[in-house]
Amino acid sequence: MKTFYLVSLGCPKNTVDSEVMAGVLINKGYKPVSELNDFVDVLVLNTCGFIESAKEESIARIMEAVEAKAAGRAGRLVVAGCLAQRYPNALRQEIPEIDLLFGIDGVESIADFLENELIPVVSASPLYIYSHQSPRAVSTGKCYAYLKIADGCNHSCSFCAIPEIRGKQRSRPISDIAQEAEVLADRGIQELILVAQDSTSYGSDLGLTDGLSALLETLDRLENSCWIRPMYMFPGKITDRLLGVMADSEKICPYVDIPLQHSSKSLLGSMRRPGGSEAYLRLLERIRKKIPEVAVRTSLIVGYPGETDSDVERLLEFVREAKFQHLGVFTYSREEGTPAFALGDPIPDKVKEERASVIIEAQKKVSKEWCERLVGQTLEVIVEGVSEETDLLLQGRYMGQAPDIDGVVLINDGEADVGDKKPVVIEQALVYDIVGKII
Repeated sequence: MKTFYLVSLGCPKNTVDSEVMAGVLINKGYKPVSELNDFVDVLVLNTCGFIESAKEESIARIMEAVEAKAAGRAGRLVVAGCLAQRYPNALRQEIPEIDLLFGIDGVESIADFLENELIPVVSASPLYIYSHQSPRAVSTGKCYAYLKIADGCNHSCSFCAIPEIRGKQRSRPISDIAQEAEVLADRGIQELILVAQDSTSYGSDLGLTDGLSALLETLDRLENSCWIRPMYMFPGKITDRLLGVMADSEKICPYVDIPLQHSSKSLLGSMRRPGGSEAYLRLLERIRKKIPEVAVRTSLIVGYPGETDSDVERLLEFVREAKFQHLGVFTYSREEGTPAFALGDPIPDKVKEERASVIIEAQKKVSKEWCERLVGQTLEVIVEGVSEETDLLLQGRYMGQAPDIDGVVLINDGEADVGDKKPVVIEQALVYDIVGKII
């Protein structure tokens, strides 16, 4: 039996593509291996090519794979995903050790490419989106699974290469998503995390108005106890209907993920993004009025061309006033092919890092205050297993925490199996994590 080893880099949307590729290979008789110790017939790298740091990581992993192949530990080297979609010719020319290279549209054709010696053509604008009938080997365990509801993006944010890489938005029909949700729930998955480049635009290409609300209503009616967590909401498209659907459901997590990117109206205008600090504070007030216990997550970019020290000071004030429960900060990455590329990259990397650090330090206090509010409450927690910090504790998440990007619930007393949902009384607050016992 032929074997394969698959490395998935980048975002959860890419993870789903990797799981489909793994499912295709398994259906064709390939056996997955979890470690690259002995010889593997096929080594697959599903790459990320979004920003410079991601591209560097992808190239580094490709070169590691080249070394493994030269050492006789791998037969054929496959490079797929966003980096392959974005730079197919350069990769072929610079790294001839790559045996097979394809972009987004080749996900479900990987076995055909391998077995029929076909040379895939990387299309300029991908059209692929998987369905509930696509083979898929979920890699995230039974606690949660990503459910990709759409791919591609119709926005034209000046800093973002996603439309160039992933193409125009294409949404899956509600019925198709619902069928996959039922299959995942039947497998014992405890949480379905809805992902897209912009989930609030879901269904617009299918003629739906407020499609995310309609989708959530359908998923909420399914007869299972899965938590439902929509991610990646565009700030200008969060409707009262959407907030109402979330507030009225016991299964939809009271969790809103809005990548705001900045608070400066002028910088946001240059980024081709709507809003500013005043509009965003009004939005947050509306969200919290509709869903009082909501946890709000955002991401910010510092170091965008034209950003001044004063902009950073105002951003700092905004972060303190907005009181996000979860916040990520990224430094600006100048990307060829994006509208902002022509602006150059005038702010030194050291300054970008310093600005990011200032924001992160301010957020620590905000996060700690939120965690302290939870002390004394009893929360339903999905138990994920032994803590990453110490084998003396269990680790889990409540509805206000998304996996990998937010804090966790550390459990210091009680027993549970992986995937159990248990009531946990919170006894202690850390900066990002909370600590409690099962009752």
